Amino acid sequence: MKIASMRDVKKRGSDLNRGRKFSANELQLQLLWFLREKSAHGYELIKRFRDLSNDYYSPSAGVLYPALAQLESQGFAEVRLSCRRKNYEITATGLEHLRTYEEHAQVLIATLQHAAKRMLWLKLASESESTASEVTGWLPEFIAARQTLRAALLADDELDHAKQRRIVEILLRAAAEINKQTQTD
Repeated sequence: MKIASMRDVKKRGSDLNRGRKFSANELQLQLLWFLREKSAHGYELIKRFRDLSNDYYSPSAGVLYPALAQLESQGFAEVRLSCRRKNYEITATGLEHLRTYEEHAQVLIATLQHAAKRMLWLKLASESESTASEVTGWLPEFIAARQTLRAALLADDELDHAKQRRIVEILLRAAAEINKQTQTD
């Protein structure tokens, strides 16, 4: 199973508003993440996606069941019949695969949670930023700063290399400071 690089996954985080949310391999990795916690049948897995994402994302049955069948054919999951339902369980091979790609899985789950939180912010902020802030934990000025940064980066994409390098230095310093701040909390 080929998994996108961390850079690719992070880049896609903001693209979850359009089209297909996850590749087949990314969906399979998330399914293994859920099955590690508890075995489930297809509808339960769809509900787990829905619950995790605050109703933002749930794969259709037409996407989910082929992904589960692929996991089964790869030996990452097995099926146990429970009444008339197929209950999927992660196998030892599936657990090992998940351990190998644990960081990727965590980023995918965090990306989905972030997209759900962003959509919730947008929905609530249209009525009241204070309510949106209270529910999501994001300050209005935090959102404004992110939007300002994005706008600044998009303002001029015809910069020469020297100016681009200067911007890279600024962004890397800011990122390092942000990472240092989040690690001390």
